[in-house]
Amino acid sequence: MKLNGVKSRRRPVPAWALTARLLFGALTILAPWDGTHADPLNPYNSFTDSGVVSPQEKARRDQVRTELYERYSPDYQMPVPFVSAASISALQQAIEKYQGIVQVGGWPASDEKVTLRPGDTAPAIATIRQHLIIEGDLPQGSGGNPTFDNEFLEGLARFQIRNGMRVSGFVDSRTLAALNVSAPERLQQLRTNLTRVEGLMKINQAPRYVLVNVPAFMAQGVQKGSLTFSSNVITGKPARATPAVSANIVEVNFYPTWSVPDIVAQQDLIPKIRKDPSYFAAEHFTVRPDWDAEPLNPETVDWNSPQVVSYKFRQEPGPFNALGVVRINMPNKYSVYMHDTPLKQLFSQSVRAFSSGCVRVEKVLDLVAWLLSEQKGWDLARVEAQVERGERLDVKLSRPVPVHFVYLTAFANSNGMVQFRPDIYGRDAPEADQTDDQSAVIAQQRAAVTP
Repeated sequence: MKLNGVKSRRRPVPAWALTARLLFGALTILAPWDGTHADPLNPYNSFTDSGVVSPQEKARRDQVRTELYERYSPDYQMPVPFVSAASISALQQAIEKYQGIVQVGGWPASDEKVTLRPGDTAPAIATIRQHLIIEGDLPQGSGGNPTFDNEFLEGLARFQIRNGMRVSGFVDSRTLAALNVSAPERLQQLRTNLTRVEGLMKINQAPRYVLVNVPAFMAQGVQKGSLTFSSNVITGKPARATPAVSANIVEVNFYPTWSVPDIVAQQDLIPKIRKDPSYFAAEHFTVRPDWDAEPLNPETVDWNSPQVVSYKFRQEPGPFNALGVVRINMPNKYSVYMHDTPLKQLFSQSVRAFSSGCVRVEKVLDLVAWLLSEQKGWDLARVEAQVERGERLDVKLSRPVPVHFVYLTAFANSNGMVQFRPDIYGRDAPEADQTDDQSAVIAQQRAAVTP
């Protein structure tokens, strides 16, 4: 292997590196996409509001990622609302820091497309090490050491957490791409997001509200200006982007039905049924010519007929339902909402852009309890008991709670930890259209979803 035109020299691999290689070797084995899945980023064989997905072995890699992530992640928690005076102050301090970095020339880039693992020795490691020192992921003094040692591993893990990536334990193509984002680009990203936060500050006038930071895949509950709830979420894939929404949460639906949006039925569900007709009954769907008609007998339906693409599909309530056991009703022109999901495994992914525009919430029962906390008798225990009963129930909120889906790809906390997230919808570029038009077009392709 050559790096920067120089052959990499392999030194005797220390014991810690051998252990790391045994652990991380599993992470490099990815099953190839065979073209039959609806989305190769979402490899689970279950139907969701994103469509058909198929099973892949992930438990072993998840365990390794979790071990490293839990070791280093506490310093990177966001203890304040994304939209707050504290967030603005932290972003301003981050801008000052990155201005200083830019003024002295930024950090070096590595143009080699290589994978670097514990025990490797290469010039690119020394280059990356300098970058990690400049951004603060490694302490000053580790110099130009070209060996992938334990110190380098720790700095790399911190960088990956700060940039919303899985802690892989090695330098892969995605990590290298993030490392090669220049200091001026990061500075511009911070300035762009400071402007966004400043423009959103009016939402803090509400006594309580829910905020979803789409590219950060995080939901927050804010009460009297303080963070009182947070949860990982899954948001829309780029082709079906989660739109910028400001609405009111008015109702919680336990055990909802799911009226499948036309685009999901046509692109995902119908191809799955044509391939495996038993899937229709196994996942508890009904089909009808239009929403006002009686359900058809699926055994009489010619699934290969062109007419099928105009049919309407509904999934019955239950834990198998794509909406899971609860849906959070927030009427809006895009017909998107927040909900549970049967695919809990997807929350372990670092980039969680899997849905058709709606937002799936990992700690959805905690969120429901928080939303209903002002209503007598509704606490987490009662929410859990209602789910255990397995009965359909709609609970109106005594007072609507505002909800905002926002797009923030850079933020910082009070201890100076600056974080960046992938610009999954391409909205950070100076020439990008910052309006809702693109999201609106996507939403208009879907039929209105009813609980």
